[in-house]
Amino acid sequence: MLTDEQVAEFHCNGFLNGGRVLDDDGIKELRDELKRVLDIGPEGFPEEGPRPVLFHNMVRDREPERCVWQIVNIWEVSDAYHRLIHHPFIVQAISQLTEADELLVWHDQIQYKPPGYGGVTSWHQDAPLWPIIRPMTPVSAWVALDDATVENGCMWMTPGSHRWGNQIEFLRTQAHLKQTEDFGQIEGFTPPGDTGTSSVEPRPWPVKAGEVSFHHSLTWHGSPFNRSGLPRRAIAMHYMTGESRFVASGQHVMKAFVDLPDGAPMNQAGEHFPFVMRNGKPAALAG
Repeated sequence: MLTDEQVAEFHCNGFLNGGRVLDDDGIKELRDELKRVLDIGPEGFPEEGPRPVLFHNMVRDREPERCVWQIVNIWEVSDAYHRLIHHPFIVQAISQLTEADELLVWHDQIQYKPPGYGGVTSWHQDAPLWPIIRPMTPVSAWVALDDATVENGCMWMTPGSHRWGNQIEFLRTQAHLKQTEDFGQIEGFTPPGDTGTSSVEPRPWPVKAGEVSFHHSLTWHGSPFNRSGLPRRAIAMHYMTGESRFVASGQHVMKAFVDLPDGAPMNQAGEHFPFVMRNGKPAALAG
């Protein structure tokens, strides 16, 4: 469990390093599984049968010479990643940070920046990019499979930004920030006066291999180029509470797997959104 001090730190800053959750063998297993999936490739999975929901280079259009491999719902094709989304410490911590006793998987997301040419993940907030669920999915868990450092394109976080509301349109104006040396130079925004923060002070957020970092879905974050000779492999696991409802007017890659009327509870959405906690207790792995 997280300590009271850790919970308070999260609510103050909008992010928290929860410590090491994987041993060396666990890290190796997940790296090997990622390599297996990458070797199969986007076109290698059968049309009928388990396959990732999305598998592509997410920066190809704006940075054709760069790469950030994005794989959504790798858990659906890997027992190791399936077990990870149910990790007892991670699930319990999400429950503490959300004060929810019912949790489901919204989706997971591999982001792999290869050495030397790993591209930029521009400044953004998560929740505005997920318009088919409401209320917003509150907290994500990000597990590093390599040491994520300043040199290989670790995430940057902006303390207190989770209290500033939906600012995704402003953040899109900061897409020119790409290099490590200028990535934190966000300009042109003044935090709302009643939010307890008066300045925008982004900072790098290194995370060691095997550690889990939690962040609020409105926290400003992103990551610059990986120009180092080292890979930066990680997985984000996005969870939703039992309060989440379907918003039929929104668009998202996961919408294809939701067969519900507008406003229906997402806890009725089915197998692509498994429970990880029910009534305050860990939910059993399916299968």
